[in-house]
Amino acid sequence: MRTRFSLGFYLLLIATAVVMLLVVRHPKYETFVIDDDEVEYVENKTNTLNILLFCHASDYFLYRGTTIGFQYELLCTMCDSLHKDVKFTFTTDPEEVRSHFFTSDYDIIAYDVEPTQADKEKLCYSIPHSTTHAVLMQSKKAEKSEDCTAYFPNYFPGTIRLDSFPESPSGWQLIRSDSMTAEELVELLQDDSIHYLVTDANTAIMLNPFYSGVKIAKIVGPEYERRWVLNPANVSKNDSINNWLAAFKQTPAYDRLCDKYFHEHSRYILNGSREKRRGSISSLDALMKKYGAQLGVDWRFVSAIIRQESGFRSDLVGVGGSFGVMQMMPATAQSFGVDSTSSVADQVRAGMRLIARLNNMFAKYVEDPDERLYFVAAAYNSGSGHSIDACELCIKYGGDVTSWNEVSRYLILKKEHKYYSDPVVKCGYYPGRHTVNYVEEVMNRYHGYKVSLPKKN
Repeated sequence: MRTRFSLGFYLLLIATAVVMLLVVRHPKYETFVIDDDEVEYVENKTNTLNILLFCHASDYFLYRGTTIGFQYELLCTMCDSLHKDVKFTFTTDPEEVRSHFFTSDYDIIAYDVEPTQADKEKLCYSIPHSTTHAVLMQSKKAEKSEDCTAYFPNYFPGTIRLDSFPESPSGWQLIRSDSMTAEELVELLQDDSIHYLVTDANTAIMLNPFYSGVKIAKIVGPEYERRWVLNPANVSKNDSINNWLAAFKQTPAYDRLCDKYFHEHSRYILNGSREKRRGSISSLDALMKKYGAQLGVDWRFVSAIIRQESGFRSDLVGVGGSFGVMQMMPATAQSFGVDSTSSVADQVRAGMRLIARLNNMFAKYVEDPDERLYFVAAAYNSGSGHSIDACELCIKYGGDVTSWNEVSRYLILKKEHKYYSDPVVKCGYYPGRHTVNYVEEVMNRYHGYKVSLPKKN
């Protein structure tokens, strides 16, 4: 007897086959459930991902005044793809990172957890974003010495296997530095003050080209996975993060990203490491340091604004006639005694005088000098009037005017009739989303500059 099947049955078979194909083509990811009565996690219900990035050699550095690095770029790409706003906090202090592990302070902590980390099994992790391994670096004079002591940095997340080291009659001794980073230890290696250093392969590839007396000798540890630490309360966000990572790692774009940062001949590594060692942002550094000291303005903040405005180009003419490295509008520039024919030095000084004035202007709203810079950046982009309007709206509607996160909401709302027609508003309609994005980019870059160039000299 012949069995007949309906069209719906065949459609069901096709749909099932498609689902099975997707399951095969896209790797599954692990779901981590944290059950710890001692920790109370809070879900972040906003559209902003708060990220703490540990500034490891290949993960964050400057390249021609731009902040780049493997994890930094990977995180930015992910946030763009997921249509999430992002707020970065940068640090070079492992202890600071660890202090945020069992909190809801950040949605993502970009830090490789060390094998000795207490309660590491209780943390919530992403799927791996990359892998690396331990390598032995040595000075070129090491082979002439009988000293077989290898140092490794205060922060090292991998496993070191002594049986992988070269043979030594006297045996090997491993010493962890209490305070020095791999970047600092490799300077000692170059000077032949120490003979051996253990670090991760990515750092070694980054540092090796710039030290003539140093070489990468041997792999001395197994490959380990690098993951992000996540806030367990963000169930939906964490699913999105893991889904995106699983898909992105299958793309040519991910391969190109790895080659960009992990290939020993990458121009980003060659130039970026050179700039990091030189400790500079642009050719205008000396000029901005000079005027910054005179006007009480952090030259790194001004650098972040110039990078956003003109990319340090002096010949740029923008919309509405804005000009030069500071991209000041003609009327504003005239009030500071400069125009498009003025020297770069005069334009920079005028722009820094404007920034100093804006900083004083918003002091009545925001006492915290670091938080106030968000308002200054917004005013530099939109004009002070629109930012003041947002402050007044925030006050009227019971918000915290000292918080840029709250005030920025009202800058965005100024595009709506209810708000731009409010009696406290003096400058009318304004579509503030562009300015809020501008502030985010400037401040993320500024915070990065502060980590890479910690001294205001």
